[in-house]
Amino acid sequence: MLVLASVAFGARWAAAADPPQPDFFWPYGRVTLEGGPVAAGEVLVALIDGKACGDATTKVAEPGPGVPAEDEGATVYVVDVLADGDGPGRRPGCGREGDLVMLYFAGSRRIAVQEPAFAAGPRRGGVGLGPEPAYQAHGAMGAAD
Repeated sequence: MLVLASVAFGARWAAAADPPQPDFFWPYGRVTLEGGPVAAGEVLVALIDGKACGDATTKVAEPGPGVPAEDEGATVYVVDVLADGDGPGRRPGCGREGDLVMLYFAGSRRIAVQEPAFAAGPRRGGVGLGPEPAYQAHGAMGAAD
């Protein structure tokens, strides 16, 4: 009986030791502009209802584990979009389930045509950049910590 109790306690402790799952959203995939590549090193900002909820930099995908063959050598993005709330991985006014995420590519001054819906976890989806907007943003733009 003592052995059974210690096994049950050990199983509960192991389950409690699992790290919490992240509640942020991280869309990723290829980036194109008029069917061609976007420059590596371009800053992108993830916006939800006009609020900066994450930022990242484009890069060229190198061959390796987890990299699809069709992405090798292409410009790709991955951005952590913070969830709504306080605490680590959260920011008030940011992502809630189903919120549309606007991806703004600062170097090209363009917005991705596709707007992925916020859902905790990863989501693969390539994006194409739309036309340059008629308006110009002036001043610093980025995610505040």
